[in-house]
Amino acid sequence: MTIRSRFAIITGALALVLAIVVSLSGFLIATNQLQNQLDRSLNVRASRILSVVGQQGFSWNDAFGPGPVNQAIEQTEVDAITQVTLSDGTFIGRRGYPQIQVDNSDKALLAKHKNGYRRSTTNIGGHEFRVLTIALADGTLIKLAKDTNILVQARQGMKLWFPIITAILVVIASLFGWLFARRVSKPIEELAATAEGIAATQDLSQQIEAQGDAEVRKLTSSFNTMLAALRVSVARQSQLVQDASHELRTPLTSLRANTELLQRPTLPEADRISILQDMRAEIDELTALSAELSALATDQRTTESPESIDLIEVAEEIAARAQRRTSASVTVHSTDDTIVTARHQQLERALSNLVDNALKFSDNKSDVEIHVGDKRVEVRDHGPGIPDDDKPHVFDRFYRATSSRSVAGSGLGLSIVSQFAADHNASAYVLDNVNGGAIVGIQFKD
Repeated sequence: MTIRSRFAIITGALALVLAIVVSLSGFLIATNQLQNQLDRSLNVRASRILSVVGQQGFSWNDAFGPGPVNQAIEQTEVDAITQVTLSDGTFIGRRGYPQIQVDNSDKALLAKHKNGYRRSTTNIGGHEFRVLTIALADGTLIKLAKDTNILVQARQGMKLWFPIITAILVVIASLFGWLFARRVSKPIEELAATAEGIAATQDLSQQIEAQGDAEVRKLTSSFNTMLAALRVSVARQSQLVQDASHELRTPLTSLRANTELLQRPTLPEADRISILQDMRAEIDELTALSAELSALATDQRTTESPESIDLIEVAEEIAARAQRRTSASVTVHSTDDTIVTARHQQLERALSNLVDNALKFSDNKSDVEIHVGDKRVEVRDHGPGIPDDDKPHVFDRFYRATSSRSVAGSGLGLSIVSQFAADHNASAYVLDNVNGGAIVGIQFKD
């Protein structure tokens, strides 16, 4: 079911509930008001009659005759009945008008021997009448009745028209709900169609025009941002594949040439041993390159969660590990503020690359220092340093400075450091060491 249909159904259902509540409330209020109006009319008439009955010299024989007594008691409405039953059973009323029967409830009211009244509803000649019964202390029973035809007609009219009006309101509300949902969902449907088209064609160059309300425009803008990020990611992957292919070509070509040399039957033993050593070095280089390519290709953000880490502990572990592999001295120096939030394995790999890089260019002869503090970790060496022209490019993938191309390496170590920094909202930097050499570090922002 589409969002338009759901919205139309929900709007129609809401309109139906509201219309039913309003209709029922209107029906009950109108019925109550009309009935109260009938009761007030009977009360007014009863007050007029009782005021006349209480006058000195009043006689019921003159009640429906000429004179002021008749004018006070005789009703002028054709839909009203006034009748009196005296204590001796004499019935007084207008000729031609229906007679209201005296029932047991009326007799019980008279038996109390004091003024009293009660209200009731009765059916006379197929019409419903609202009746006010007044019992006087002398045993006289006065019955006043009013035809409720106006109330019945009103009820019937409301029962007929309220459902019709409710149905019309539900149809109108559903239509407006559908139109509103169509206006809201159209940009979303276009966005979905574009997404499906991109998935089918793999064309990330498309851009969606922001339309609709603010929320829909924000969604479109977020989608365009996602497309831009995908374009960058795909471009980086493509560049990585191209660069990796280029870097792999050299050791593979060398391996191929060496294998061809080994096939010569007249190859001296010394040359064979030298070639095998070269091949082992090429294989080690390929192994290191493969490991670093895997580190670059793996998104650590999805495989490892950030945690609170003390940079001193990581630096000391990396320093101890490096000293076990080499004869050079790797020392750790620290100040305050060394707790950061990072992915532990990714941090270890980045710092290990910094130390390995420093040891490589120090030729394992000079000391390497790891300085930690102020949410920063940096590695200082005393090697030849990095020329100013090469500093802007040292974090690029496969970049090898002219002065360092004779040194073994893949050119990916500092790229891994740069990627770690980008993943943790940090910054990687390179500086000159005042005592000679280079300083390469990572500055965390929080």
